[in-house]
Amino acid sequence: MSRPGRWFLAGAVLLLFACSTNERVDPPAAPGAVDEPTVNDEVPRHPESNRERIRLTISGADFLMEVSDDDVERHQGLSGRTRLGSDEGMIFVYPRAKILGYWMKDCLIDLEIVYVRGDGTIMSMHRMKKEPPRGDEERLSAYEERLPRYPSRHSVQFVLEFAPGTIDRLKLKKGAKIVLPRKALLENAR
Repeated sequence: MSRPGRWFLAGAVLLLFACSTNERVDPPAAPGAVDEPTVNDEVPRHPESNRERIRLTISGADFLMEVSDDDVERHQGLSGRTRLGSDEGMIFVYPRAKILGYWMKDCLIDLEIVYVRGDGTIMSMHRMKKEPPRGDEERLSAYEERLPRYPSRHSVQFVLEFAPGTIDRLKLKKGAKIVLPRKALLENAR
């Protein structure tokens, strides 16, 4: 093989090796960059649900957010609650990003929902109204069919639910970023 051919072959092998690695190397943090917040283990569990809670600051407002990070907790959500304080909410955590849709099954209060990508970018938001409860003679399938769906429209990894008026109060907009303790939240996500 000629010398230029060997150099070409060696370069192709190196390129193939470099492109096939799964390792992700994060660039060093920019000067003055803020690390993601940490979860404070001293936050008491929610008195009604007994779920873990975290403190989260969004647009300068502090929230105690219940964490729903497995299928059972995510399915239950805030169903059956009769109140949600203006400084409370729930964060749904998924191990991998996906396109989602939520509904107001068995919800007794209005809610606002914010769909968030893994990097904290707000992808979509909805104001969800409580629906009339399932009637005594209403089949479960008919009840579920009549409930509106509120889609994420994009792959997201986190979903935040708040009391009515929170989106406007915080001036949340699509494309804005929310700083989340991503690593700590994903540790237990199933």
